Amino acid sequence: MENQKTGFIPLYRSVLKQPWSKDVFLRTLWDNLLLNAARQPYTASFKGRQWPLQTGQLVTTSADLGLNLCDRNGEPASRHAVDRMLSFFEKEGMISTAGERRKGTVITITNYALYAQKIDNLPAHKAEHNGEHKAAHNEPSNGAGLEGDAAHKPEQIAALKPAHHEQQGNNNNKNIKRSTFRNSVESRNDATKKFLSRHPEAADGIYTPSGKSWGTADDLKAARWIYSQLLTVNASLSEPKWAEWANTIRLMRVQDHRTHYEICDLLKWASKDDFWGENIMSPAGLRKKWDRLTAKRSRKGGVAKTGAAELNFDNTDWAEGLLP
Repeated sequence: MENQKTGFIPLYRSVLKQPWSKDVFLRTLWDNLLLNAARQPYTASFKGRQWPLQTGQLVTTSADLGLNLCDRNGEPASRHAVDRMLSFFEKEGMISTAGERRKGTVITITNYALYAQKIDNLPAHKAEHNGEHKAAHNEPSNGAGLEGDAAHKPEQIAALKPAHHEQQGNNNNKNIKRSTFRNSVESRNDATKKFLSRHPEAADGIYTPSGKSWGTADDLKAARWIYSQLLTVNASLSEPKWAEWANTIRLMRVQDHRTHYEICDLLKWASKDDFWGENIMSPAGLRKKWDRLTAKRSRKGGVAKTGAAELNFDNTDWAEGLLP
């Protein structure tokens, strides 16, 4: 019933005939694009801007799409991985894109109308709508991306259940799979709640589901500052997994007894070094080479700026001498 309230789309079985459908990330991304596309024209508010969208369009970024493509450990897909998948869909003629990838991309689903057939009076399809629905399935669901028989064969149509073309199979097996998935999600949620109860200082969303990697709000701010600094060295540097970067900075503080200021200060120096500037591209790299960097800095006459107090990011005085 909830699905009826929020809308639905037909999902054509012919997608299974495509070689790329075996890639679970490609399949999931394609489903997410279809499910999130506008069903009718409207203006979306995204990243502080208004985006007029037509039917079959959505506005998003690769990073945001990656958040809904997680592995078994809950790690989202990288922005570059999503970019490659979107490029594949474009090449196949399944979508077209417009806009800046980081500020907002408008994605248009090719032939979206075939996925948005209106079927009233659910869960059962009334006889007067059967002709229209069958006609939709007798069209290719997407000219290039879903080649092959996109229509249900007559014997398949006769065998379809009245509600939503659910895949046939053993209902008991379905229930077992659903129960297992539900238990897994509940277990993961319980683990996250326990982690947050032990570490209330963890920044919102800056932790992995297991709690293995996490950081505070100041750890995250330092990580973002480091990333902006590294972009001046390598403008094509991929957006990092913030939980991992914040976690490394947290460990540098807790285990190595460095302050945020010392971490940022040494990174700033390393980024200007002829050799290390191209070899230190993450907090993990900085931590691993800390001793060598400080030794070379001393030999060159550089003076490390130490700070007994923790970095106050609300006061920008800390950045004096570090910023260009």
